[in-house]
Amino acid sequence: MTATAPRGLPFLPVLAVGAFAIGTDTFVVAGVLPEVARSLKVGIDEAGWISTAFALTYAVMAPVLGALTGRVDRRTVLVVSLLGFAVGNVLSALAPNLGLLLAARVVTAASAALYIPAASAGAAALSAPERRARAMAVVLGGLSAATVAGVPFGTWLAADIAWRATFWLLAGLGALCAGAVALGLPSLQLPAAPGLAARLAPARDPRVAATVATTLLFMTGGYLALTYIGAVLAPATGGKGDTLALLLLAFGVTAVAGTTLAGRAVDRWSPSPVLLASLVLLGAAVATLPLTRGHLATAALAMAVWGFAGMATQPPQQHRLFGIAPQAGPLLISLNSAATFAGIALGGFLGQQVLRAADTAEHGLDRLGLFGGALVGLSLLTALVATRLPAPAAPPAAPAPAPAPATVSD
Repeated sequence: MTATAPRGLPFLPVLAVGAFAIGTDTFVVAGVLPEVARSLKVGIDEAGWISTAFALTYAVMAPVLGALTGRVDRRTVLVVSLLGFAVGNVLSALAPNLGLLLAARVVTAASAALYIPAASAGAAALSAPERRARAMAVVLGGLSAATVAGVPFGTWLAADIAWRATFWLLAGLGALCAGAVALGLPSLQLPAAPGLAARLAPARDPRVAATVATTLLFMTGGYLALTYIGAVLAPATGGKGDTLALLLLAFGVTAVAGTTLAGRAVDRWSPSPVLLASLVLLGAAVATLPLTRGHLATAALAMAVWGFAGMATQPPQQHRLFGIAPQAGPLLISLNSAATFAGIALGGFLGQQVLRAADTAEHGLDRLGLFGGALVGLSLLTALVATRLPAPAAPPAAPAPAPAPATVSD
């Protein structure tokens, strides 16, 4: 059954399409980077700052914007973030040099950092408790679907027409989603603590710290190798781009399945067993890359398991954070988003150091999988700690009325 707003329009698909646009924008840059570098007459290493600036801006701005907008109507936050996303992509398409393009990507990343946590928290608040994880998974499914359809299409568009066309397309999609959210979603006010200090208090909960640390560790472990996946899988692909594209397609298809099935599993059981099982699979897929990357069949299996397990981690993480303090849901989910993008940036940086320190290129590529698997193993430990930490004792206070539920209106 599709969740429906009081206006009679399905809101989850609308939120998912917005996430699809942002996911495409996030990951498509890797595919258009050579065209950008040639067009702006800069080296590929300099152009790489486009991805780094986006990831770092997202990581820094997600918790800041989550805290500042926690008491603002979710529909307003979503519309503003999508319009900012559209403007950022227009500026990206028009940028005449690398400096202005980097500035445009900062605007785009800040808007994306505002959208994803707000969309996830809004989907959870508008859904019945027993369907909360599935609702979050639909939004996250938009992100994972971008790896299947959006990124290949955007890369093809950049190669066949021009890289600026990709950003124009994303700007148009962002504007359309903003209109759909404004017209189709109800006004949604989440319960909020009375002051900023009270709103930030849940972020100091040890359970939040352990959960966010888990996300940072497994994302860093995965992107240690995923950042350099073309080189890692070269023995299996023979250096052929079309073969690599098929392996990435396997990754993307199973990522969508992982998101969907994990959401349903969390609703049926609980976040902890789903997360732990996902991390075991993820760690196994990454750590065994030295054994699987040499043959096409084993590489395809590794990528399929990797995609499934990697995205299956997100619904239980978001569900757990939202359950710790629903009134601070946007802030806590934004912390998880920040850890996700910090892990992407940190994984790429640490992977570069691993490759530089290796005796040979092949040895370095093997080490990416081993070190990445070790970091995912550490995330399994922090996840276990997070499941066993008790809620902090509340300070003595006079009895107060229960917080108001989220309010929905047309």
